[in-house]
Amino acid sequence: MRREENAEVLDPASALASVGGDTQFLFEIAGLVQAAWPTLLGDIRKDLAAGDLAGVEASARLAKTAAEYVSARRTHESALQLQTLAHRGDLPGAQRATVHLEKEVAKLQWVLSNLKMSGAFQPQSA
Repeated sequence: MRREENAEVLDPASALASVGGDTQFLFEIAGLVQAAWPTLLGDIRKDLAAGDLAGVEASARLAKTAAEYVSARRTHESALQLQTLAHRGDLPGAQRATVHLEKEVAKLQWVLSNLKMSGAFQPQSA
């Protein structure tokens, strides 16, 4: 994935601004967010299989917050869409939104895994 594509998945300027410019703290938050995704997606899948849309909505809300912590706009929007569909009681829509969220999370996980190597948070030359 090129740097421009990475920026579509995670906005480095916003992410860095959200932690007051503290790159190390951002890396720590990114690690926590990365570690949370398997559980969040697992809970969503489990609740979808059980038809528990209240559970899906709650997990989607947490997923939305996790994405927000690292300024991952597309993942945030996908989680919001899932949360909204679950709140409306739209099981088929929630199932489709989950597939989309999983794709966005996969992209985000790749970007988060490569944050330090990407150079996205290196000082820009004037």
